[in-house]
Amino acid sequence: MNFRLKPSGIGGRPGQRAVALLMVMLLIFAMAVIVTAFAYTMKVEGRLATRTQSESEMEWMGRSGIEMAKWVLSLSRQIPGEQTYDGLNQFWAGGVGPTNIADNPFEGVSLTDVPLGDGTISIEIIDAERYININSIATRNPQLLELILQLCGAGASDSVDVSSAIRDWIDPNDDSAMGGGAESDFYRMLNPPYVAKNGPIDDLSELLKIRGISPQLYWGPRMSGGDGGSPRHSIDSAGRRVQSTFLGQSIAGSVGLADVFSAVSSGQVNINTAPYPVLVMACGGDENIARNIQEQRAGMDGVDGTYDDTPARGPQDIARLQGVPVMPNQGTPLAVFSTVSSTFEIRVDVRLGALSRRYIGVLRRTSLRDMPVLTFRRE
Repeated sequence: MNFRLKPSGIGGRPGQRAVALLMVMLLIFAMAVIVTAFAYTMKVEGRLATRTQSESEMEWMGRSGIEMAKWVLSLSRQIPGEQTYDGLNQFWAGGVGPTNIADNPFEGVSLTDVPLGDGTISIEIIDAERYININSIATRNPQLLELILQLCGAGASDSVDVSSAIRDWIDPNDDSAMGGGAESDFYRMLNPPYVAKNGPIDDLSELLKIRGISPQLYWGPRMSGGDGGSPRHSIDSAGRRVQSTFLGQSIAGSVGLADVFSAVSSGQVNINTAPYPVLVMACGGDENIARNIQEQRAGMDGVDGTYDDTPARGPQDIARLQGVPVMPNQGTPLAVFSTVSSTFEIRVDVRLGALSRRYIGVLRRTSLRDMPVLTFRRE
C-alpha cells in the first residue's frame, strides 16, 4: 500500500495560497504598525508626564530660590554695622560680604549652584532702587525727566513731547497734557489699537507703547549692536546693564531708558548701588558729582563690591560721596538719594537634569520678617 504525504502549509491552488500568504503578511505588517504606534504614543505620553512633573518641580525650586533670597536679605540687615545701608560690597549684591566680624553668617554660603533635590539653583539679587522710578519722576519732576530723555538720545523738542506722553499714560484722566501728549484717542488710531493705561507703569516695557518712545530710545546703542563702550557685567530681566562703568566717558547717547528707569521701587535712588549713568541723571546731568560718588564709594581700588568700599551708611553720609558740603540744618543736597533699598528682583536659574529654567520674582522688604512677593513668573 502506497501512502503520499501532503505538503505542509496552506492547501489549495498556488494562486489561492499566494493570496492567503499576502493577507497574512499584510495582517502581520498592520499589527506591527499598530504596536509601533502604540509604543511611540506611550513613549511620548511618558515623556510628557515626566516633563509636566519636572516643570512643576522646577517651579517649586524657583520659589525655593526666592525664599533663600529672603533669608539672605533679612540676615544682611542684621549684620553689625550694615543695618543702615545696602551696598554693592554686601553678600546679597555679590560683594565680599562681612569680613570684619568673627561670626560671619554667610561663611560657606554660596548663591551659585546650590544643591536642591535632584538639581541646583543659582540666585542673583538686584535692587530696584539702583534705578530711577519712572512713575515718581514723571509726576514729581517732569523737568528732570525731560533732561534724562535728552541724555538718552531724544531731541530737545522731542523730550517735551515724550515727557508729556508719559505723564498722560500714567495720569488717571483722558485729558492730553500740554506739549504733544497722547491719550486713548491717539492710541485707538494705531494698528492694532489700544488705550492709554491711565495708571502707574507696572512693567518698564510699557514705555514702548507710549507715543514718541522708539526701540532705539528705549534700548539705546544695543539696537544697533553698540554698547556705548561699556562692559556689560550683568543684565537683568528688563535688559538693563546692572553694573556698567562709564567713568571718564560722556553718557549722552550711550544709554537707553531701560538702563535708567525701574517701574516698581520706593521712589528714591540708592546712592550705594546706582550705576554711573543713573547717578548722572539723578544729579541733574552733573557728571562731576556722579563721578565723585562712584570713586568715593568704590575706595582705593576703584572697583565696587570689594574690601575697601566706603558706601554711605546713612543720610548724613550722602554728602561725603557727592563731595558737596552740607550746611548745618540744610539737609542733603539731593533728596532723591537714599542709602537703603526695599524692592528686589530675584533671578533664580534652575537646573534639573538636562532641563534648565529661569524664574523672576520681585519682593518688597518692609521689615526683617515681612517680605511679600509682588510678582513671580517664568522668564
